[in-house]
Amino acid sequence: MQWDRRAFIKLAVGGVLGVHASPLMWKLMDDSTIWTQNWSWVPVPEDGAVAFANVVNPQTGTGAKARLVQGRVDGTRAIRVEGNPEHPLSKGGVVPQDASALQLLYNTDIRVTAPLLRDRASGRYSKLSWPEALDILAGNLAEVAKQGKPEAIMALGQDPESATGQLLLSLMAALGSPNLAFTPNAGETLALAGLAMMGQTDLGFDLANSDYVISFGTPLLENFGAPVATRKAFASWRGFPKNSGFLAQIESRASVTASQADMWLACRPGTEGALALAMCSIMIQEKLYDQAAVKASFGFADEGDFKGFKTFVLKNYRRERVAQMAGVPLEKLVKLTLGFAKAKRAVAVCGPGNSSDPGRMYDFMAVLALNALKGNIGKPGGVLVQAPLPLKAIGSTRVQSNVRPLVDPAQGLDSNNPDALAKAALAGKPYGIKTLLLVGGNFVYNGPQAGVMEELARKTPFVVALTPYLDESASVADLVLPTTHWLEGWGDSTSPYGSPVACYGLHRPLIKAVPQAKDAGDVLLQVASRLGGKVAKALPYKNMEEVLAVRTEAMGEFEELAEQSFWVQPKPAYGPVKFQTPTGRFEFFSMGLFKLLSGRAGNPQVLERMVAMMGVGGGLEAAFLPHWEAPAAADDLGTGMPLLLAAVPSLRTTWGGDAITPYMVKVLPDTMLADMDKLVVEMNPQTAHELHLYEGDMIRVDSVAGSLTAKLSLFAGAAPGVVYAPVGLGHSAFGFQVEGKGMNFNRAAKVTTDPMSGLPVWELTAVSVEKVQG
Repeated sequence: MQWDRRAFIKLAVGGVLGVHASPLMWKLMDDSTIWTQNWSWVPVPEDGAVAFANVVNPQTGTGAKARLVQGRVDGTRAIRVEGNPEHPLSKGGVVPQDASALQLLYNTDIRVTAPLLRDRASGRYSKLSWPEALDILAGNLAEVAKQGKPEAIMALGQDPESATGQLLLSLMAALGSPNLAFTPNAGETLALAGLAMMGQTDLGFDLANSDYVISFGTPLLENFGAPVATRKAFASWRGFPKNSGFLAQIESRASVTASQADMWLACRPGTEGALALAMCSIMIQEKLYDQAAVKASFGFADEGDFKGFKTFVLKNYRRERVAQMAGVPLEKLVKLTLGFAKAKRAVAVCGPGNSSDPGRMYDFMAVLALNALKGNIGKPGGVLVQAPLPLKAIGSTRVQSNVRPLVDPAQGLDSNNPDALAKAALAGKPYGIKTLLLVGGNFVYNGPQAGVMEELARKTPFVVALTPYLDESASVADLVLPTTHWLEGWGDSTSPYGSPVACYGLHRPLIKAVPQAKDAGDVLLQVASRLGGKVAKALPYKNMEEVLAVRTEAMGEFEELAEQSFWVQPKPAYGPVKFQTPTGRFEFFSMGLFKLLSGRAGNPQVLERMVAMMGVGGGLEAAFLPHWEAPAAADDLGTGMPLLLAAVPSLRTTWGGDAITPYMVKVLPDTMLADMDKLVVEMNPQTAHELHLYEGDMIRVDSVAGSLTAKLSLFAGAAPGVVYAPVGLGHSAFGFQVEGKGMNFNRAAKVTTDPMSGLPVWELTAVSVEKVQG
């Protein structure tokens, strides 16, 4: 069977019609309802007054409403999380993670209900009071600092833009340790690409007002930005009385987004950036680009000995060559490009990969270049610059220290690389660490290379986990401190990835499921107070409520903001964009990057060596232009590792935040989880035939990072030579409804570093496959 969209649709349409015609789906929904009633911890509130409170889920960016009931005995209880129609992005919608949030909130079997101290020898926990726990943590930090080794303190946090993340930055800066990282995300890559070419870091895509959308390998309908807002935009394209928009998906697998798209351009894994540049080449050859926008830009045409973007792209990304390399039909590539060039409001979208990794910076630059050729920057339906969030700084993030960080900041533009930080600490080069703070994020599960994070935690003398749950990180921590769920504490979140307008979310205490839980920010403030001196001075606030009130002063009355739960930029910023680049123009050739690296190098010879040492391919000719580089996994392919491992995202699973809920496990299809506990991986039938593998075989997928054992599903929509595994499964914690369901993708994914951004990437991993049973 030929591997293309036509072959896939033949299989998929019959399946979809069968599902809707069959009573099975309705029977499963009924079974799910009955099954959930058997959980002892399901909240059964008393009769009482019903109230609604606005809240924003920081994990999904969804504006929601919590339905609360005032009970006569137990006090206020939350009984439901539903959509908030007043939220301008979510508009009343929710995703499974929002709707089932109460299953994590109220399950005291998996919540940390009191501070815990673990005995490493026996693995047993003993309960502590909060004063005892805070004294232990503050005493440890003070002792390490007293020894003159503050850099031996390392911290990993979840979101550097949140108030809690800002407090953690301030705490580490005051302690004098530069060794801090956060959960990496695609927003950082888009910000760096935007900074390089536009001098702007807060970019978004005006999907709702686009009529022609091309997605380059990002799961628009599965895991993109605020999922509800993206799906609302998609629904508007499919609106009655006629379809008003066109969606094309460029990726290697027939994903949910690909199956819903008007065109699926099935490419070889990791070639999406090359296809974006081939489209640029076609638009230039056919003279279909926006002449005025290009004329106002910098670096498009040749100037003296300097070769501009036009010459570079026409030389290196000819349509025939790229189509053959990416494995796509040339006529479809040309048709897609012409449609994009001629559409009134077209936009090309880049974003997080299917594995939720940050993506490769040069691929993002290629997509921005394509949008610049279209001339859609600052226009309805195009690429927009968000207004700055009116937030006040709440501390200093500058480390007053001459200590060399574990990860050299000169290696790439962004030093936020928890994987590189962990590997350096394990190697003890240039030094080791004595204390590890895990502030949310469940790094021992999420990784990004989970095995490395677990090894780091087990080998560090003192590990502290601030978490609401008895999760994988808590299981290896010496001190576990209970923090609040987002429905029971203060916290905030900033604009979701790709949002066309700036957006701020606030959550406040609505109920108290775990009386001893504290806001993570409050824990940091109380530790700073105990340490005293410059540390206490750096974090002078009484509690998180005061922190948030100070931070949001410019958004109006704090009580009103807390009740509304969100602030949104009034309208998109349509109009001419102020390019804050060295030239004051859109830069196809990034003078910003050139000046930055030239300043570090000092002279051209050193600059050339520096670019080569960073791992940038193509030398100086390509380093400051959008270009394509083969994924690092391609170098690992060989006789021992002949296949690639790629991820399958879903709204039914999660990554980077709270774990999957029991309800989400229940509604997983058998193409992700079989027999209630077996991970299911997909493989193209032809690839399976060559390996003598069959439907339902149990196989082991091995990489240099780890392995997965899974049940094999043959799928015509899978690219040949690739094994596709779901993300978000394989927990070793969170109770019997979640624990042991499948295996953790992050245990097998190999993490490498993007040469220019310096961020970790793990989109593809070279693997081998062996039949183990069946």
